[in-house]
Amino acid sequence: MITIDNFINPPLLVSAIIALLIVVFCIIIKLRNTANISFIYFISPLVLIAGSIISMIKGPNFYFVASLIISELLLIPLLVVKAFDNPKKREAKKAAKLLADRENSIATNELAQAAIAEIKAKSEKTLEVNKDLISKVSNYFNNENSIESFLEYCNKMITEKTSADGCVILLADGDDNSLAVKSLMGSFPPPYKLPEDLPHKPIRVETNLRFASFPFSGNIFGDIFTEGEPTLITDSVKDPRVYQNGPEEFLSCGSYIFVPIKQQERSIGLIGLSILPGKTPFSKEDFENAIIMTDAIASAIKPLYSFLAYAEKSELSKDGIIATKYQKDMLPAKLPVIDKLQIGCFSNPVENVCGDYYDVLVSRKDRVSFVMADVAGKGMNSLVVMIMIRAILRLSVNTAQSASTILSWANRGICLESSKIDHFASVALINYNSTTKEAQISTCGNNPVFLYSVSNKQLSQISTPSEPMGVDKEAVYSDINITLNSGDILVTCTDGLLESLNENGVQYSTESLKKVLLQNSNASAKDISNRVKDDLRRYSENIQQYDDQSLLVIKIQ
Repeated sequence: MITIDNFINPPLLVSAIIALLIVVFCIIIKLRNTANISFIYFISPLVLIAGSIISMIKGPNFYFVASLIISELLLIPLLVVKAFDNPKKREAKKAAKLLADRENSIATNELAQAAIAEIKAKSEKTLEVNKDLISKVSNYFNNENSIESFLEYCNKMITEKTSADGCVILLADGDDNSLAVKSLMGSFPPPYKLPEDLPHKPIRVETNLRFASFPFSGNIFGDIFTEGEPTLITDSVKDPRVYQNGPEEFLSCGSYIFVPIKQQERSIGLIGLSILPGKTPFSKEDFENAIIMTDAIASAIKPLYSFLAYAEKSELSKDGIIATKYQKDMLPAKLPVIDKLQIGCFSNPVENVCGDYYDVLVSRKDRVSFVMADVAGKGMNSLVVMIMIRAILRLSVNTAQSASTILSWANRGICLESSKIDHFASVALINYNSTTKEAQISTCGNNPVFLYSVSNKQLSQISTPSEPMGVDKEAVYSDINITLNSGDILVTCTDGLLESLNENGVQYSTESLKKVLLQNSNASAKDISNRVKDDLRRYSENIQQYDDQSLLVIKIQ
């Protein structure tokens, strides 16, 4: 039997399409923002669409009716709200919300402006301090104690700005891992434990602090320096880091400020400020001022360090150029021609070093003296010592004394030198008698002497290391007496040659020298020295060296 239910599917489909159109229009309204669309307008037609589709698939109209009821129930709350809404009250609430938002915005702007003003004031203060210090630092470029004088000025400035009773400035010594006091002003009760044997007298305590150094840990200075953070101590009695030395009144600790001096996040020193007990402790404003001024000091001290380093380097370069010139003048301009003897030599001076010196002295008919010296130190210092050694040896070799005695005389003369410069030297002295072909060799320090024996085709070191010249005036040196044959070779050099480095940091070494000497034992002394020089140049290439390189070759004919 055909009923109306047989034709229900088309209406259900139409209902679903209409509901879908409603959803589409709601989406368009929402996207274009032409009206306020509640989420109910989306859910209600979607429920109708679902009910229509389920009824078409499963048959019973129950699903469509149920979905219709649900859609109506979803719409009722929205309609109730809209029906009883009070537009005036809603507008008033909206206006109140806008007013509150505006007031919050004004308050926020006021806070922002206050913060900006505070930052601006702080920046202006920082710029003012930096400007003052940068203008002052140039006045200390040519002072004898530039760093100390500049720190004294900084000490006075930061003490006045913070109304402190005392201030101490310490700088780090990286080699010793310690902080050394560089400036001390006013009353600064020591916040560290005083030595047990130090009398508790103001002058003794102040002197102890003025010349003290502190490890990077285990004391309040070192600990705060290592931590790298500024510290404000308003009550030192309650702070366990402050050691109470008492009971003397002048040792009583009050309020402290400690600020690390930092450059590129690396601490290079520390500033400590103190206020005596019984007075108003440091305030946060004092603390901030101390930080600002310490940062300015760190910025100003950098160009001073740079200038002093440049000036020192320039002075060393100037000294080195002069010393190198005189060093070349002291080397033999032309080697003497000696019967039945060949001589080869070279010296590669390193800039600003000026440490090597060799000489060939035809002093008597039965003696030719060969000298190879390596003086400690650089520049003019080593030149002065070199001149002294050269003068003493040139006078002494004319005597009949042995090589060891001549070195002993020179050693006593150098040891009497009381200047602060290093006056140590390694010296090899070879006295050769061309008539008997006998050589007497004496060395001090570590300049080696090698002998190539033509009889067994072997090369060996005949000297042994001993006390350098200039260390002990009572030093005793020994003689090595040998008889040479035609074709034998004596070779001496400085340790700068043997310690020359290649690109891998490996030293040239004695073995490399021996190899070249053995390969060229049949060549002349001049050719041997040239081939060693060439081999050394190939080995080191363009690698910077740090010591002079010198060689002296003596071949018996």
